[in-house]
Amino acid sequence: MMLSYPMHLDESAIKQCIPHRDAMLFAKKVTVLASNHYTGEAVWEEDSFVFKGHFPDQPIVPGVMIIEAAAQIAGAGLRAGDTKARSSHDGNIGVLIAVRKCFFRQAVVPNMRLFFDLRTRELAGDTVNIAGEVSCLDSRVASLDFTFAQAPAERLLGGL
Repeated sequence: MMLSYPMHLDESAIKQCIPHRDAMLFAKKVTVLASNHYTGEAVWEEDSFVFKGHFPDQPIVPGVMIIEAAAQIAGAGLRAGDTKARSSHDGNIGVLIAVRKCFFRQAVVPNMRLFFDLRTRELAGDTVNIAGEVSCLDSRVASLDFTFAQAPAERLLGGL
């Protein structure tokens, strides 16, 4: 199957690619530039649940949420723009299986729109390495390097 790039995914299209919903859907936009290159956006509004206890009077997006947003962008990008991931079983779910390296360079506060630039590299089978940068305007926020795999949904609760 021949795919045409770039592909622009709004929240509705993202929901067709990944199972995340409501409060746990952080990816707001995804652009598939090539089968292995995705950009995306995430923002946490000031009324987001993540700020209720992190931290009172000084709200900061937890780093793990930034990693999760990157995994969602990569997952949607893979499912939409990679022929192998598109043809994988419908019962598969993409899961984050390792964080190799992660550097946070500045705090992320409410309403700060983050821009993700991610590239994938196939490792083995349905496993890929994802590396990229997170920025806000002209400022670098984080560098990420993590591993992502497709797994049958019924195996998730029993372990990979």
